[in-house]
Amino acid sequence: MRRVADALAALTKAAVALAMGAMAAIISGEVFFRYVLNSSLYFSEELSRFCFIWAGFLGASLALREGGHIGVTVLVERLAPAVQRWLLFVARALVLVLLLVVIVAGASVLPDQWAQQTSTLGFSVFWFYLAVPVGALLMAVQLVALSCSSRSR
Repeated sequence: MRRVADALAALTKAAVALAMGAMAAIISGEVFFRYVLNSSLYFSEELSRFCFIWAGFLGASLALREGGHIGVTVLVERLAPAVQRWLLFVARALVLVLLLVVIVAGASVLPDQWAQQTSTLGFSVFWFYLAVPVGALLMAVQLVALSCSSRSR
């Protein structure tokens, strides 16, 4: 499981870097066109939003893998190590259930979005909404891998 999670994390890092780089280039180009050439790139806002959404949902799985999500541990740290491990297990199980709900709900919305087109670029809104179940699925994979590697220690 760890190898799969590592491979997915590497691909995800590349995709996030690509999306962030594209977003920076698009926004920089828009600033140049607007303030230097007195013209505007008609697609910049929509395309940069698309990159931002994907970078956010994909990046969330990397943050989960690295322990980068916010956690309030002030009470948990005062408990016995055995209780801390049990609470970590319960928390991860609840997060996994939530992620499965997000995957199913996100996937159930996708078919209805296929026919709807974006106003500027004219591509399907499906590609915006696809980020939700894909990001949740990547988070679930990373969470299961993290839980499996914690158990083996």
